[in-house]
Amino acid sequence: MTVQEFQAEKIEGSAKLLAFWLGSMPEDKQSWVPDVSGSAGLRTAREQVAECAAANRFFAALLKGEKPPLFRPFEVKSEYTSLEAAEQDLITSAAECAAVIRGMSDADLEKEYRLRRSMTGYQIIDFPYRNMAYHAGQINQLQLLYGDTEFHIPKG
Repeated sequence: MTVQEFQAEKIEGSAKLLAFWLGSMPEDKQSWVPDVSGSAGLRTAREQVAECAAANRFFAALLKGEKPPLFRPFEVKSEYTSLEAAEQDLITSAAECAAVIRGMSDADLEKEYRLRRSMTGYQIIDFPYRNMAYHAGQINQLQLLYGDTEFHIPKG
């Protein structure tokens, strides 16, 4: 297995897990923000999924050599009208990103890409996975905050 295939599979798997955890929340809690005194920047689970989908597309464009769309994570809002729309968008964005990574050569992985600072393809291909894993933890924290203490794990 190549590095590209390994990372692509991690990205697709992470999206499926994140979509599962979103779906394990009651519909009304997917757009819920806890009232936490002194907090800043709290976002709903659906907003976090929307951010992950936008990030996946940002990195796919960057790695293809295109100018990525403007991306400000804390400004991404959810326009999902249903759980299914959120899950599908996330999984589709991960598949798009994974396809780009699968098509990268070893030279592409060593190439320097310019973000806020210069980074190699090796560094960049890890971002989509890490971002979704981070937000999966935030969604799990939201579940605890509204009182869900069940350990949600997908079947199979």
